[in-house]
Amino acid sequence: MADKKSGVNIQSKAETIENDVTKKQEKEAQEIEKRRQEARQKADQAKIDAEAEARRIEEENKRILEEKQQEQKKRYEESQKEWEEANRKREEEIKKEEEKRQSELLTAGAAVAGGTLLAFGTSSSKSSFLKGLVCGILIGILGCYFLMKPAPKPPLPAPAPIEEADVVLENNGVLGHTSAEFEEAVLEGASEHQELIVMEQPLSITTTITKAGLGNFAVFSKMKDVTYYGTGVYTVDLSEIDKDHIRVDEAEKVVHVTIPHAVLQYVNTEVTKTEFEDTEKGMLALGDIKLTAEETKELQSAVYETMHERLDQSDLYESADRFAILKTWEIFQPLVTAVSPEYKVEVEFGE
Repeated sequence: MADKKSGVNIQSKAETIENDVTKKQEKEAQEIEKRRQEARQKADQAKIDAEAEARRIEEENKRILEEKQQEQKKRYEESQKEWEEANRKREEEIKKEEEKRQSELLTAGAAVAGGTLLAFGTSSSKSSFLKGLVCGILIGILGCYFLMKPAPKPPLPAPAPIEEADVVLENNGVLGHTSAEFEEAVLEGASEHQELIVMEQPLSITTTITKAGLGNFAVFSKMKDVTYYGTGVYTVDLSEIDKDHIRVDEAEKVVHVTIPHAVLQYVNTEVTKTEFEDTEKGMLALGDIKLTAEETKELQSAVYETMHERLDQSDLYESADRFAILKTWEIFQPLVTAVSPEYKVEVEFGE
């Protein structure tokens, strides 16, 4: 960038540089990427193990259910046999009681008949005697029958039908999870890192200051190279993340989190690192370059604009987004894993 006012010409060029900050940053990114791959593998294995455990539980439930049904069937058959045996004994008892009653009935009838016979024994008529005998027997039989007739016994209750077995094993830790649990975990992490710094990009700004001398002749001009340093700081705002930015795919066991793109939050200039070269002078130029207050302000503005222009380029935003994905993943994945080790986190950008 060039700026020329009041006889001062300022030319600046900003370039990204690699230093301890960028090296540490890249190393951390590689380590996070490695952890992310390992976490994905663990989640996939946990998913496989959970599915296997679910199948085992289902098979175990089926086996126990079959055993329960067999046991119930066996108890029902035993109850049926007991019921049949009880009914058989009951019929025998009824038969014996009937035979006993008939015997007692005959005896009682004979007794009544004998009494009637004695009553009519004083009669001189033979026909009266026979009538008395027959009447006595009939009266005795009918009287004993009505007096000794047993009350009918109610039938024995039949065995209760088999109830369908309902057996379910305990889940042994293989539990389902609601979307709300994952949403709560992600929102908790977002609330703790609202303005997350994802990347710092250092720059060097090479600036050439040229000040014309008397009559703008080159022999009276002076030129100095000054190198300034600064750092652009990129952040991701997590404060606006809500439930609408979280989607849980239960089939694939993935929690999708949508975040905003990284933005250039601010630029830090590192004045103490400024490097000044020797002043180049024309043949008739004397002394060093001295800038007025207005010229100094112009210089500072030119340097800042040059820095901002370079930091606002797409290649640096792409790098910042890469770090944003990794750093937000590292925040959210442990929280989701705490809810269920089967679930993976995928961080995506919104529109």
